[in-house]
This record gives sequence, C-alpha cells and structure tokens, in this order.
Amino acid sequence: MLEVVLILLVVLAVLSVQTNTLRRAIVYLCVFSLLCSFCYLLYQAPDVAIAEAVIGCTLSTIIYLVALNKYKVFRVYYIIEKPKDTNSIIQKNALCKTLSNYSYEKELELDIVISDKNIEEIVTDYPYDVIVQHNVTNTTIYGDKSNYHFDDLISYIDINSSINVNHDYILEDEGDSLL
Repeated sequence: MLEVVLILLVVLAVLSVQTNTLRRAIVYLCVFSLLCSFCYLLYQAPDVAIAEAVIGCTLSTIIYLVALNKYKVFRVYYIIEKPKDTNSIIQKNALCKTLSNYSYEKELELDIVISDKNIEEIVTDYPYDVIVQHNVTNTTIYGDKSNYHFDDLISYIDINSSINVNHDYILEDEGDSLL
C-alpha cells in the first residue's frame, strides 16, 4: 500500500510540473498534499498528517486559487457584424488562434465571448479585457489604457500574426466619450 502511494506522489509531482495550465497544477498539488498526509498516516504520524491536510491541502490550495483568480482570466468580447461571410470566419479563426497563443504564453485563461451587442453596451454592462469588432472591411481591437495586457497583445499580434488589425483605446473617464 505504501509503495502505491509513493508512486502516486511521484506521478502527481511530475504532472504538476508538466501541466499547461496553472489551475490544473494547483489541483495536482492539492491531491499531492492529500496523498502526503495519507502517507504520514501510514508512517504512524497522525499529528503531521492532520497538519499537512489542513495547511498543505486545504489552506494553501485556497490561497493559490484566490490569487490565480485575481487577474488570470483574459476575457475577449468578439463582435462580428456579418458572421456568414467565409472570409470573416477565416479571419476570426486566425485571430482567435493568435489570441489563444498569446494567452498561453502569458499564462492567462482565454475566455472568448462571441457577441452581437454594441461596444457601448459591453463597456457599460460586462467585464472585459479586450473587445474585437470585426466587419467586412476591417478588424479593430479596443482596450482600456489601464489594461497592460492590451499593449502587449497589440505588439504580439503585429509580430506573430499576418492579420492586419487596427487598435484603439476605450475612454472610460467621466466626461470622455466612447472611442
């Protein structure tokens, strides 16, 4: 029984280091810690097992998940004015692939929301990091000046993508007009 637990500990340690997403790594570390506390029980150390279960498995996992949730979701609202056009779909797929690669490199969890709402409604009613507006003639990416990911994303698209994308800042201060 102890050998199986020790082998599982090694497997979970490797999985937590090799995984692609941080959230999955945190879950692997939580299970790793739980198995460590079970291993301490097998070694006749119940006090250490309880401390490991409470601190290692529960408390540290909650702290990691709260910290990860602070700013790791990258929400993109994608507005397509004419979604039936084949060229629009090809360009949307290419841009989504570029956004996915960017979020992977920055360790962000990409959340793309396809929307038919206008920009003003999204800005006032929904949480966003970037808004992409695509019509037949061009694609424009809108972002807030306070979002440091926006400038990085524009640079990344210019360097790593063949898509021609315009960009502009969304003004949210009192008295500023949108765009």
